[in-house]
Amino acid sequence: MKIMSWSKCVITIGKTGDNDAMADTLESVGTIKDKSTSLESAEGEVLEAKATGGKLVAREQQDGDITLTTRIIEPDFAFLAKLLDATHDSTKDELKVKSLIVTDNYSVEVTPKNIGATGIRARKTSVAYKEGYSEEEGMYADLTFTFLECGDDGELYTKFKKKA
Repeated sequence: MKIMSWSKCVITIGKTGDNDAMADTLESVGTIKDKSTSLESAEGEVLEAKATGGKLVAREQQDGDITLTTRIIEPDFAFLAKLLDATHDSTKDELKVKSLIVTDNYSVEVTPKNIGATGIRARKTSVAYKEGYSEEEGMYADLTFTFLECGDDGELYTKFKKKA
């Protein structure tokens, strides 16, 4: 059923390649909190030129940001060490974090659960990472991917239908 296309979706990411190429290897972001993933597009800036008396003589609308947001439950230390400025000691099962800033651009793909449903793939995104804790969810991380225009052809993202 296409209505439930993103139920139990899978989100995979990898570092964007040279010349804004899709990442060669994508890896799962981990366990996604139920009903936490959303894709939104913001209204772009509107530029207007008015003549004397307030008469509108020109109007231009620019694209707004497109963002994909999701919440990861108990993110894996090895995954976080790749994403953040952090060091993972697997023998002690510790993660030493130096910064929560994600410096590299990442490719992201959302693959829906159901065949025939629409997924989305962006070759180049900026990633914002925010972590938190609650009694209900334990440790969690919110990932926000802002889609960036690819330099080679201006692409923001590609939609695809999930195959069998």
